[in-house]
Amino acid sequence: MRRVLAISLICLLLLPAQTGAARPRHLDSIRPLNVGTQGQCTAWSLNQRQRLWVTAAHCIVVAVDVDGVVSLEPYAELNIAGTPVTAWQANFALDLALLQADLSAPALKLGPYPREGHEVTVYGYPGGWQTPLEAWLRISNPFVKLYDRYWMILDGHVWPGHSGSPVLDRKGRVIAVVQAHGTDRYAGMTFVSPWSALKQLGEGYWE
Repeated sequence: MRRVLAISLICLLLLPAQTGAARPRHLDSIRPLNVGTQGQCTAWSLNQRQRLWVTAAHCIVVAVDVDGVVSLEPYAELNIAGTPVTAWQANFALDLALLQADLSAPALKLGPYPREGHEVTVYGYPGGWQTPLEAWLRISNPFVKLYDRYWMILDGHVWPGHSGSPVLDRKGRVIAVVQAHGTDRYAGMTFVSPWSALKQLGEGYWE
């Protein structure tokens, strides 16, 4: 028996759509991640020299249970702003993934540990847009366990296509990655990777 594993959050991968507004000149490090017929997410540059990018794992792979044995199966035709992804490594437990593509962009820097109440900005490619959209949110809880995982929770809503988007502090440093938006009692909130998970993923790669 085959079944796709799911969580009770709505992942923010969107079916292809149309265009958007003018591109801010300082966002070359944040690009649309196209996932073939599956839709679109967001990826951002971690290491310019090695051409490494980060996104949410659910954007590129799906966890499949075959008679109790769980495996990760990649989606086909991954590309970052039209440049094919040549290699990837996913940590589904953290819902984070490293991608490699022949696309060079200035690397984002890791920010300090975030605090409750801090204002943050999310940049990504919702609506299938090829230009980024920004959202301003506030940290509600920087580290909480829900649904058998640890998260950072933001007050405010982002849009489908923002999965994989970097969460930036006031100095433009990345402190988290968008993964899903909440439902039921968490409606109107955004679930992102905790800072510790992001630091772990990029260990040895941060510039």
